[in-house]
Amino acid sequence: MWDSKLFKTGVGILLLFLIIYMGTQIAFIFRPIVVAFEALFISFLVSGVLYYFTIPFVDWMHGRRIPRPLAILIVFLLIIGLLVVLFFTIGPVIQAEFMKLTVSIPAGIREIQQLITEFEESAILATLLDLEALDLDQIIDNLAGTVSRAISQIAFSVASVIDFLTELFVTIIIIPFLLYYMLKEKGGDFIPNLVERLSPEEYKDNVKSALSEINRLLGTYVQGLAIVCLFVGILAYIGFLIIGLEYAMILAMFVLVTNIIPFLGPFIGSIPAVIVGLLDSPLTMLLVIIVIVAVQQVESLFISPQVMGRRMALSPLSIILLVLVAGRLGGLLGIILAIPTFTVLKIIANHIFEYIKPLKKPAGQPPTGS
Repeated sequence: MWDSKLFKTGVGILLLFLIIYMGTQIAFIFRPIVVAFEALFISFLVSGVLYYFTIPFVDWMHGRRIPRPLAILIVFLLIIGLLVVLFFTIGPVIQAEFMKLTVSIPAGIREIQQLITEFEESAILATLLDLEALDLDQIIDNLAGTVSRAISQIAFSVASVIDFLTELFVTIIIIPFLLYYMLKEKGGDFIPNLVERLSPEEYKDNVKSALSEINRLLGTYVQGLAIVCLFVGILAYIGFLIIGLEYAMILAMFVLVTNIIPFLGPFIGSIPAVIVGLLDSPLTMLLVIIVIVAVQQVESLFISPQVMGRRMALSPLSIILLVLVAGRLGGLLGIILAIPTFTVLKIIANHIFEYIKPLKKPAGQPPTGS
Protein backbone atom coordinates (compact mmCIF):
# COMPACT_ATOMS: atom_id res chain seq x y z
CA MET A 1 0.00 0.00 0.00
CA TRP A 2 2.71 2.49 0.98
CA ASP A 3 4.55 1.97 -2.32
CA SER A 4 1.46 2.07 -4.55
CA LYS A 5 1.17 4.86 -7.14
CA LEU A 6 -2.35 5.70 -5.99
CA PHE A 7 -1.13 6.34 -2.44
CA LYS A 8 1.78 8.45 -3.70
CA THR A 9 -0.58 10.46 -5.92
CA GLY A 10 -2.90 11.13 -2.98
CA VAL A 11 -0.03 12.20 -0.77
CA GLY A 12 1.25 14.50 -3.50
CA ILE A 13 -2.17 16.19 -3.84
CA LEU A 14 -2.40 16.64 -0.06
CA LEU A 15 1.09 18.14 0.06
CA LEU A 16 0.13 20.52 -2.76
CA PHE A 17 -2.91 21.73 -0.81
CA LEU A 18 -0.75 22.08 2.30
CA ILE A 19 1.77 24.19 0.41
CA ILE A 20 -1.02 26.39 -0.95
CA TYR A 21 -2.45 26.83 2.55
CA MET A 22 0.93 27.72 4.03
CA GLY A 23 1.47 30.16 1.19
CA THR A 24 -1.74 32.00 2.10
CA GLN A 25 -0.47 32.41 5.66
CA ILE A 26 2.72 34.13 4.52
CA ALA A 27 1.25 35.99 1.55
CA PHE A 28 3.30 39.13 2.29
CA ILE A 29 6.45 37.27 1.24
CA PHE A 30 5.03 36.63 -2.21
CA ARG A 31 3.67 40.15 -2.67
CA PRO A 32 6.57 41.30 -4.92
CA ILE A 33 6.05 38.22 -7.10
CA VAL A 34 2.33 38.97 -7.35
CA VAL A 35 3.00 42.59 -8.31
CA ALA A 36 5.49 41.50 -10.98
CA PHE A 37 3.00 38.95 -12.29
CA GLU A 38 0.23 41.54 -12.50
CA ALA A 39 2.52 43.96 -14.30
CA LEU A 40 3.67 41.41 -16.88
CA PHE A 41 0.49 39.34 -17.24
CA ILE A 42 -1.01 41.34 -20.11
CA SER A 43 2.35 41.40 -21.92
CA PHE A 44 2.71 37.62 -21.63
CA LEU A 45 -0.93 37.11 -22.62
CA VAL A 46 -0.67 39.24 -25.76
CA SER A 47 2.70 37.71 -26.63
CA GLY A 48 1.25 34.23 -26.22
CA VAL A 49 -1.67 35.05 -28.52
CA LEU A 50 0.67 36.52 -31.15
CA TYR A 51 2.92 33.49 -30.77
CA TYR A 52 0.17 31.12 -31.89
CA PHE A 53 -0.50 33.36 -34.89
CA THR A 54 3.10 33.69 -36.02
CA ILE A 55 4.71 30.36 -35.12
CA PRO A 56 3.31 28.51 -38.20
CA PHE A 57 4.91 31.08 -40.56
CA VAL A 58 8.22 31.04 -38.67
CA ASP A 59 8.33 27.23 -38.70
CA TRP A 60 7.41 27.18 -42.39
CA MET A 61 10.25 29.55 -43.34
CA HIS A 62 12.68 27.81 -40.97
CA GLY A 63 11.84 24.51 -42.64
CA ARG A 64 12.99 26.01 -45.94
CA ARG A 65 16.49 26.68 -44.63
CA ILE A 66 15.85 30.29 -43.60
CA PRO A 67 17.63 31.02 -40.28
CA ARG A 68 15.13 31.30 -37.46
CA PRO A 69 16.12 34.88 -36.41
CA LEU A 70 15.75 36.03 -40.02
CA ALA A 71 12.37 34.29 -40.29
CA ILE A 72 11.22 36.06 -37.12
CA LEU A 73 12.43 39.40 -38.50
CA ILE A 74 10.49 38.80 -41.73
CA VAL A 75 7.34 38.03 -39.73
CA PHE A 76 7.80 41.21 -37.69
CA LEU A 77 8.18 43.26 -40.88
CA LEU A 78 5.03 41.65 -42.30
CA ILE A 79 3.10 42.54 -39.14
CA ILE A 80 4.32 46.15 -39.30
CA GLY A 81 3.42 46.32 -42.98
CA LEU A 82 -0.05 44.96 -42.29
CA LEU A 83 -0.61 47.53 -39.55
CA VAL A 84 0.52 50.34 -41.86
CA VAL A 85 -1.83 49.15 -44.62
CA LEU A 86 -4.75 48.95 -42.18
CA PHE A 87 -3.91 52.40 -40.82
CA PHE A 88 -4.03 54.02 -44.26
CA THR A 89 -7.05 52.09 -45.57
CA ILE A 90 -9.41 51.57 -42.62
CA GLY A 91 -8.08 54.44 -40.49
CA PRO A 92 -9.59 57.31 -42.50
CA VAL A 93 -12.99 55.58 -42.61
CA ILE A 94 -12.99 55.03 -38.85
CA GLN A 95 -11.85 58.60 -38.22
CA ALA A 96 -14.60 60.05 -40.43
CA GLU A 97 -17.28 57.90 -38.80
CA PHE A 98 -16.00 58.72 -35.32
CA MET A 99 -16.03 62.47 -35.98
CA LYS A 100 -19.54 62.22 -37.41
CA LEU A 101 -20.60 60.18 -34.39
CA THR A 102 -19.31 62.75 -31.90
CA VAL A 103 -21.26 65.46 -33.71
CA SER A 104 -24.48 63.44 -33.84
CA ILE A 105 -24.43 62.23 -30.22
CA PRO A 106 -26.33 65.29 -28.84
CA ALA A 107 -29.00 64.90 -31.52
CA GLY A 108 -29.24 61.21 -30.72
CA ILE A 109 -29.73 61.94 -27.02
CA ARG A 110 -32.54 64.34 -27.87
CA GLU A 111 -34.18 61.71 -30.05
CA ILE A 112 -33.97 59.16 -27.24
CA GLN A 113 -35.54 61.63 -24.84
CA GLN A 114 -38.31 62.25 -27.35
CA LEU A 115 -38.93 58.50 -27.69
CA ILE A 116 -39.06 58.13 -23.92
CA THR A 117 -41.53 61.03 -23.70
CA GLU A 118 -43.74 59.48 -26.36
CA PHE A 119 -43.54 56.15 -24.59
CA GLU A 120 -44.42 57.80 -21.29
CA GLU A 121 -47.51 59.39 -22.86
CA SER A 122 -48.68 56.19 -24.55
CA ALA A 123 -52.05 54.81 -23.50
CA ILE A 124 -50.74 51.26 -23.16
CA LEU A 125 -48.12 52.31 -20.62
CA ALA A 126 -50.68 54.36 -18.71
CA THR A 127 -52.81 51.27 -18.18
CA LEU A 128 -49.85 49.23 -16.88
CA LEU A 129 -48.00 51.71 -14.66
CA ASP A 130 -48.77 54.48 -12.27
CA LEU A 131 -47.08 57.33 -14.12
CA GLU A 132 -47.46 59.68 -11.18
CA ALA A 133 -45.16 57.42 -9.18
CA LEU A 134 -42.79 56.87 -12.12
CA ASP A 135 -41.00 60.09 -12.97
CA LEU A 136 -39.01 59.24 -16.08
CA ASP A 137 -37.72 62.80 -16.42
CA GLN A 138 -36.20 62.56 -12.96
CA ILE A 139 -34.65 59.21 -13.86
CA ILE A 140 -33.15 60.69 -17.01
CA ASP A 141 -31.81 63.71 -15.11
CA ASN A 142 -30.26 61.48 -12.45
CA LEU A 143 -28.69 59.26 -15.09
CA ALA A 144 -27.33 62.26 -16.99
CA GLY A 145 -25.92 63.71 -13.76
CA THR A 146 -24.25 60.42 -12.90
CA VAL A 147 -22.69 60.13 -16.36
CA SER A 148 -21.55 63.75 -16.23
CA ARG A 149 -19.92 63.30 -12.83
CA ALA A 150 -18.22 60.10 -14.00
CA ILE A 151 -16.86 61.82 -17.11
CA SER A 152 -15.64 64.78 -15.07
CA GLN A 153 -13.91 62.52 -12.59
CA ILE A 154 -12.18 60.62 -15.37
CA ALA A 155 -11.19 63.84 -17.13
CA PHE A 156 -9.57 65.29 -14.03
CA SER A 157 -7.84 62.09 -12.95
CA VAL A 158 -4.61 63.07 -14.63
CA ALA A 159 -2.51 60.75 -12.50
CA SER A 160 -4.62 57.74 -13.46
CA VAL A 161 -4.39 58.61 -17.13
CA ILE A 162 -0.62 59.00 -16.92
CA ASP A 163 -0.28 55.68 -15.10
CA PHE A 164 -2.41 53.96 -17.72
CA LEU A 165 -0.44 55.44 -20.61
CA THR A 166 2.82 54.46 -18.90
CA GLU A 167 1.67 50.88 -18.42
CA LEU A 168 0.43 50.76 -22.00
CA PHE A 169 3.75 52.07 -23.31
CA VAL A 170 5.75 49.55 -21.25
CA THR A 171 3.46 46.75 -22.42
CA ILE A 172 3.88 47.72 -26.06
CA ILE A 173 7.68 47.84 -25.63
CA ILE A 174 7.87 44.47 -23.83
CA ILE A 175 5.63 42.49 -26.21
CA PRO A 176 8.02 42.41 -29.22
CA PHE A 177 10.93 41.20 -27.06
CA LEU A 178 8.82 38.49 -25.41
CA LEU A 179 7.45 37.40 -28.76
CA TYR A 180 10.92 37.29 -30.32
CA TYR A 181 12.36 35.03 -27.63
CA MET A 182 9.25 32.82 -27.61
CA LEU A 183 9.58 32.34 -31.36
CA LYS A 184 13.35 31.95 -31.22
CA GLU A 185 13.23 29.31 -28.50
CA LYS A 186 9.95 27.95 -29.86
CA GLY A 187 8.06 28.82 -26.69
CA GLY A 188 5.43 26.18 -27.31
CA ASP A 189 8.12 23.56 -26.59
CA PHE A 190 10.20 25.53 -24.10
CA ILE A 191 7.59 25.56 -21.32
CA PRO A 192 6.61 21.88 -21.74
CA ASN A 193 10.28 20.87 -21.72
CA LEU A 194 10.90 22.90 -18.58
CA VAL A 195 7.93 21.35 -16.77
CA GLU A 196 8.92 17.93 -18.03
CA ARG A 197 12.44 18.29 -16.65
CA LEU A 198 11.04 19.28 -13.26
CA SER A 199 8.66 16.31 -13.20
CA PRO A 200 9.53 12.97 -11.54
CA GLU A 201 10.79 10.33 -13.94
CA GLU A 202 7.69 8.13 -13.66
CA TYR A 203 5.39 11.02 -14.63
CA LYS A 204 7.39 12.38 -17.57
CA ASP A 205 5.43 10.59 -20.32
CA ASN A 206 2.07 11.68 -18.90
CA VAL A 207 3.24 15.27 -18.39
CA LYS A 208 4.70 15.46 -21.88
CA SER A 209 1.50 14.11 -23.44
CA ALA A 210 -0.73 16.49 -21.45
CA LEU A 211 1.38 19.58 -22.23
CA SER A 212 1.55 18.68 -25.91
CA GLU A 213 -2.23 18.38 -26.07
CA ILE A 214 -2.70 21.66 -24.17
CA ASN A 215 -0.34 23.47 -26.55
CA ARG A 216 -2.10 22.05 -29.59
CA LEU A 217 -5.61 22.89 -28.40
CA LEU A 218 -4.66 26.40 -27.24
CA GLY A 219 -3.19 27.06 -30.67
CA THR A 220 -6.37 25.76 -32.29
CA TYR A 221 -8.54 27.92 -30.05
CA VAL A 222 -6.58 31.16 -30.45
CA GLN A 223 -6.17 30.87 -34.21
CA GLY A 224 -9.72 29.66 -34.74
CA LEU A 225 -11.27 32.37 -32.56
CA ALA A 226 -9.37 35.09 -34.43
CA ILE A 227 -10.53 33.77 -37.81
CA VAL A 228 -14.13 33.46 -36.60
CA CYS A 229 -14.14 37.01 -35.20
CA LEU A 230 -12.66 38.35 -38.43
CA PHE A 231 -15.32 36.64 -40.55
CA VAL A 232 -18.08 37.87 -38.22
CA GLY A 233 -16.79 41.45 -38.43
CA ILE A 234 -16.56 41.34 -42.24
CA LEU A 235 -20.02 39.83 -42.65
CA ALA A 236 -21.53 42.35 -40.22
CA TYR A 237 -19.87 45.23 -42.11
CA ILE A 238 -21.22 43.97 -45.44
CA GLY A 239 -24.69 43.54 -43.94
CA PHE A 240 -24.65 47.03 -42.42
CA LEU A 241 -23.59 48.51 -45.77
CA ILE A 242 -26.40 46.67 -47.57
CA ILE A 243 -29.09 48.07 -45.26
CA GLY A 244 -27.49 51.53 -45.32
CA LEU A 245 -26.68 51.72 -41.60
CA GLU A 246 -24.60 54.68 -40.49
CA TYR A 247 -21.22 54.13 -38.79
CA ALA A 248 -21.04 50.67 -40.38
CA MET A 249 -17.28 50.30 -39.88
CA ILE A 250 -17.22 51.26 -36.19
CA LEU A 251 -20.26 49.10 -35.39
CA ALA A 252 -18.83 46.12 -37.30
CA MET A 253 -15.50 46.43 -35.46
CA PHE A 254 -17.40 46.50 -32.16
CA VAL A 255 -19.17 43.29 -33.19
CA LEU A 256 -15.80 41.78 -34.15
CA VAL A 257 -14.16 42.60 -30.81
CA THR A 258 -17.06 41.57 -28.58
CA ASN A 259 -17.33 38.23 -30.36
CA ILE A 260 -14.26 37.23 -28.31
CA ILE A 261 -16.53 37.03 -25.24
CA PRO A 262 -18.12 33.56 -25.08
CA PHE A 263 -21.90 33.37 -25.43
CA LEU A 264 -22.55 37.00 -24.37
CA GLY A 265 -20.34 38.61 -27.02
CA PRO A 266 -22.87 38.52 -29.92
CA PHE A 267 -25.58 40.08 -27.75
CA ILE A 268 -23.27 42.80 -26.42
CA GLY A 269 -21.93 43.58 -29.88
CA SER A 270 -25.41 44.03 -31.34
CA ILE A 271 -26.58 46.66 -28.81
CA PRO A 272 -24.91 49.77 -30.38
CA ALA A 273 -26.02 48.74 -33.89
CA VAL A 274 -29.61 48.23 -32.72
CA ILE A 275 -29.61 51.63 -31.00
CA VAL A 276 -28.26 53.39 -34.10
CA GLY A 277 -30.88 51.61 -36.21
CA LEU A 278 -33.65 52.64 -33.81
CA LEU A 279 -32.56 56.27 -33.99
CA ASP A 280 -32.90 56.07 -37.76
CA SER A 281 -36.24 54.24 -37.92
CA PRO A 282 -37.97 51.14 -36.50
CA LEU A 283 -37.57 49.48 -39.91
CA THR A 284 -33.80 50.05 -39.84
CA MET A 285 -33.65 48.58 -36.34
CA LEU A 286 -35.51 45.50 -37.57
CA LEU A 287 -33.09 45.17 -40.50
CA VAL A 288 -30.12 45.46 -38.10
CA ILE A 289 -31.55 42.67 -35.95
CA ILE A 290 -32.03 40.51 -39.06
CA VAL A 291 -28.42 41.14 -40.13
CA ILE A 292 -27.05 40.29 -36.66
CA VAL A 293 -29.11 37.10 -36.44
CA ALA A 294 -28.09 36.05 -39.96
CA VAL A 295 -24.39 36.67 -39.24
CA GLN A 296 -24.54 34.70 -36.00
CA GLN A 297 -26.31 31.80 -37.71
CA VAL A 298 -23.70 31.69 -40.47
CA GLU A 299 -20.96 31.81 -37.81
CA SER A 300 -22.42 29.06 -35.63
CA LEU A 301 -23.51 26.73 -38.45
CA PHE A 302 -20.72 27.12 -41.01
CA ILE A 303 -17.70 29.15 -39.91
CA SER A 304 -17.01 27.86 -36.38
CA PRO A 305 -17.42 24.13 -37.23
CA GLN A 306 -15.08 24.47 -40.20
CA VAL A 307 -12.45 26.62 -38.49
CA MET A 308 -12.43 25.35 -34.90
CA GLY A 309 -14.03 21.95 -35.38
CA ARG A 310 -15.76 20.14 -32.55
CA ARG A 311 -12.74 19.49 -30.35
CA MET A 312 -13.36 22.44 -28.05
CA ALA A 313 -17.14 22.60 -28.45
CA LEU A 314 -19.08 23.08 -25.21
CA SER A 315 -22.79 22.93 -24.57
CA PRO A 316 -24.61 26.27 -24.14
CA LEU A 317 -25.32 25.42 -20.50
CA SER A 318 -21.63 24.76 -19.85
CA ILE A 319 -20.68 28.07 -21.48
CA ILE A 320 -23.25 29.97 -19.41
CA LEU A 321 -21.99 28.43 -16.16
CA LEU A 322 -18.37 29.11 -17.12
CA VAL A 323 -19.13 32.72 -18.02
CA LEU A 324 -21.02 33.33 -14.77
CA VAL A 325 -18.31 31.82 -12.57
CA ALA A 326 -15.40 33.35 -14.50
CA GLY A 327 -17.07 36.77 -14.56
CA ARG A 328 -17.56 36.62 -10.82
CA LEU A 329 -13.94 35.63 -10.19
CA GLY A 330 -12.03 37.55 -12.86
CA GLY A 331 -14.34 40.09 -14.47
CA LEU A 332 -14.17 40.62 -18.22
CA LEU A 333 -10.71 39.08 -18.52
CA GLY A 334 -11.95 36.02 -16.65
CA ILE A 335 -14.87 35.66 -19.06
CA ILE A 336 -12.53 35.84 -22.07
CA LEU A 337 -10.14 33.26 -20.60
CA ALA A 338 -12.90 30.98 -19.28
CA ILE A 339 -13.03 28.48 -22.15
CA PRO A 340 -9.25 28.02 -22.67
CA THR A 341 -8.70 27.77 -18.90
CA PHE A 342 -11.46 25.19 -18.56
CA THR A 343 -10.00 23.25 -21.49
CA VAL A 344 -6.54 23.18 -19.88
CA LEU A 345 -7.98 21.99 -16.55
CA LYS A 346 -10.07 19.37 -18.35
CA ILE A 347 -7.01 17.99 -20.16
CA ILE A 348 -5.05 17.84 -16.90
CA ALA A 349 -7.93 16.07 -15.14
CA ASN A 350 -8.30 13.57 -18.00
CA HIS A 351 -4.60 12.69 -17.90
CA ILE A 352 -4.66 12.30 -14.12
CA PHE A 353 -7.65 9.98 -14.45
CA GLU A 354 -5.95 7.98 -17.21
CA TYR A 355 -2.89 7.67 -15.00
CA ILE A 356 -4.71 6.41 -11.89
CA LYS A 357 -7.27 4.28 -13.77
CA PRO A 358 -4.94 1.25 -14.12
CA LEU A 359 -4.32 1.43 -10.38
CA LYS A 360 -7.99 0.66 -9.73
CA LYS A 361 -7.95 -2.67 -11.57
CA PRO A 362 -8.88 -5.73 -9.53
CA ALA A 363 -6.10 -7.82 -8.08
CA GLY A 364 -4.65 -10.30 -10.53
CA GLN A 365 -4.89 -7.95 -13.54
CA PRO A 366 -1.62 -6.33 -14.56
CA PRO A 367 -1.72 -2.52 -15.09
CA THR A 368 -1.91 -1.43 -18.71
CA GLY A 369 0.28 1.62 -18.38
CA SER A 370 2.51 3.62 -16.12
